[in-house]
Amino acid sequence: MKRITRTSLITALSLTSLVTSMSADNLSDAFTNGKIKGEIKSIYSSSNFLGKSNTDNISTVGGSLGYITSDFYGFSAGATFQASHVIDDRNKNNVFKNDLDASGAVLSEAYLNYKLSNTSVKAGRQFIYTPLVSSAINGRSSESLVKDSFEAYLITNTDIPNTTITAGYVDKYQDKTDGKTNIGKFEDFEDGAYTLYVKNNSIENLELQAQYLNVDAKKANSDRDNVYLQADYKIAAHTLSAQYLLSKDESKGSAKEDGQLFGVKAKGPLGIDKLGYVVAFSSSTKDGDVNSGIGSGTDDIVFESMPVNGSAVHRRGNTDTLIGGIILPIFDITTVAYGGYSWSNGGLGDVSAAGAMAIYPFYKNFLLKANYEHVETENTIAAAGIVEGNTDVIRVYLSYNF
Repeated sequence: MKRITRTSLITALSLTSLVTSMSADNLSDAFTNGKIKGEIKSIYSSSNFLGKSNTDNISTVGGSLGYITSDFYGFSAGATFQASHVIDDRNKNNVFKNDLDASGAVLSEAYLNYKLSNTSVKAGRQFIYTPLVSSAINGRSSESLVKDSFEAYLITNTDIPNTTITAGYVDKYQDKTDGKTNIGKFEDFEDGAYTLYVKNNSIENLELQAQYLNVDAKKANSDRDNVYLQADYKIAAHTLSAQYLLSKDESKGSAKEDGQLFGVKAKGPLGIDKLGYVVAFSSSTKDGDVNSGIGSGTDDIVFESMPVNGSAVHRRGNTDTLIGGIILPIFDITTVAYGGYSWSNGGLGDVSAAGAMAIYPFYKNFLLKANYEHVETENTIAAAGIVEGNTDVIRVYLSYNF
């Protein structure tokens, strides 16, 4: 037995030495032929959240630098480093403490990916973009100077024609900030989260998505479950969409733990010059608020998500929301004007919003974006009782990608 073991060990070492000598140059090429990508970014924002007498203002600069190797026998590796610095901070009401008010640096991605045939395995720190598990999304309300990230393990398979299946486990989470003027660090995410995501394009012009998420909370009776369904159907240049979101958050208690939301959306050209449109409606039919998953980007999955303030208002229990927008390209500037209204009997009451955004790629790889949004809230809790509260938010983004 010892002889067999010794022989096997010698054989394994010999094969390892042979493979190493044959593939050393290729491994070197995997790093030499890797790709570097990055972004230099600056954001300015101001907000008098819910009618505060003093307006918060903040200016930040930073960016990201990432590298991914080329393929080596199915293996590849990647890393992304993020940094942020607050230039000017007049943050009287802590409006930006969970968003832009962060200085420091973090290694947000450090992963190993292996692909064999139609299956890939990705393990380590990584950005994730699925409906119920998502990092911040550029161009949406969750966009910030720093993205949130996950330490996770994902298996993706495409053996079934026109179908992508992803199963994953999330172990740790890095938030955009720690709420104390620093960039967030990777910390245990509860006792872990499991997810299964499926996307199918078998039917022409129809895309179907489904996802399930289970969060195993550290605290007793605080587990969370989410189900998400979405269908997108293209008719000529128009897209008609429907979504369904079901959530269960045991920490809310039996009377408020269930949330449910239905949504529909249509978008496309108006047929007048280059004008475009988007209109959406949603209805939450349970008493509890709708939980949208984990990660900053999940606040943007609801069709009625506002470009600045997201969808927190729309995900309240027993709330109906209608929004509409007009897209108008003017020379090289894409301009969007929009408005929305939410009806609800409790809490904040009715909420209306209107805004505009302009997107201008003024030079190669340079992008300038400006957003303004005005929100009027029927009820706001204040020292003097329940009063109306208006919020005005301005955001300006300047970025260079390379």
